[in-house]
Amino acid sequence: MSLSLRSFATTVSTAVATAQASCTQLVDMSVGSPGRALMEAVSGTGLWLQYLVLQTLLRTRLSTSTGVDCDSFVNDFGMTRLQGSPASGFVTMSSLSPDGQSAVIPPGAVVRTVSGVSFSVVEDASLSYWSVTDDGYVRLSGTKSISVPVSANVSGSTGNVASGAICLMGTSISGIDTVTNENVFSNGSDQESDAQLRARFPLWLAAKATASSAAIGSAISGVQSNLSQSLRNGQAADGSTRSGYFTAVINDGSGAPSAALLSEVYSAIDSVRALGVGFCVQAPSVLVMNVSMTVTVPAATDIDAATLSIQRAISSDIEAATVGGGYAYSRLSYLVYVGAGVSVVSVLDVLLNGGQADIDANGSRALVPGTISIQVVYN
Repeated sequence: MSLSLRSFATTVSTAVATAQASCTQLVDMSVGSPGRALMEAVSGTGLWLQYLVLQTLLRTRLSTSTGVDCDSFVNDFGMTRLQGSPASGFVTMSSLSPDGQSAVIPPGAVVRTVSGVSFSVVEDASLSYWSVTDDGYVRLSGTKSISVPVSANVSGSTGNVASGAICLMGTSISGIDTVTNENVFSNGSDQESDAQLRARFPLWLAAKATASSAAIGSAISGVQSNLSQSLRNGQAADGSTRSGYFTAVINDGSGAPSAALLSEVYSAIDSVRALGVGFCVQAPSVLVMNVSMTVTVPAATDIDAATLSIQRAISSDIEAATVGGGYAYSRLSYLVYVGAGVSVVSVLDVLLNGGQADIDANGSRALVPGTISIQVVYN
């Protein structure tokens, strides 16, 4: 239902007309007269009351609430907004003279990109080169490099960086000269937006009342903001058919979600599953997507900028693919035309993993961007 609202001018003119119609003699309502001033004062108060009514209506419905009002609405039901998660992965730290000395890389050591995105080394005692005695990762003398896990210092998609972007040491470490990330970091996510929160709310309510696939999916989505999922009903972890059982394949954008995250998802599903229904939670298999093509652009186009824009568009699109889904070969050319940021004359020699065919969906595989080789040439 649309609201019947009035502007200040309409309110004043209506008040003047009503006053004149109710009076048996002519009333002076010219600008500056006492009667006109009184009408304008009352109309201003009416306009303020109208604004208060609108604000109240906006805040009492989730569909029209924003920011903290969205939070307060869902909080009344026991639901909270999902916070962002930091990007994480492995960096390779190397020495230019590995035979000269060993090195100890402590947790908290900082590495960063040229643009200033910083990451800190995190402890993982399961790695063979972690030393409890030295409280750090040890690069033995004679070993040129080791890979250590890092996590972005700030949550959000800003930590999603291309391979090779992490190239600067923020903390000086004796025996370490260079650092790089060989793989893309793509599992950082931003805080849940108002639109995403509104869309998740009915699913969250459904999860409280049913044990349907929508309820299971909602329980999984409520663990972390960047999760992709595939529910394989009637299938065991090995792919065999099993009645009264399902397998949840989970990906956080990295292709290798941690054991802690899988355990958290398991607990979330267990709280809403139907009694007597068995299930398991597993990480996806990973398919690296390597892309190559030749793109023709008009003369005087900034080739470097166009190349970077195309690489980002393709990488982002692959990262956005849901776990278990496929990928259309034809999308690559489309992404060039819409994502290059410049006029594109033609797209030639497009290869996806060395071929010219779609990637079929298989229900348990995550797609991650690999080498995106774009050759941009003038027409």
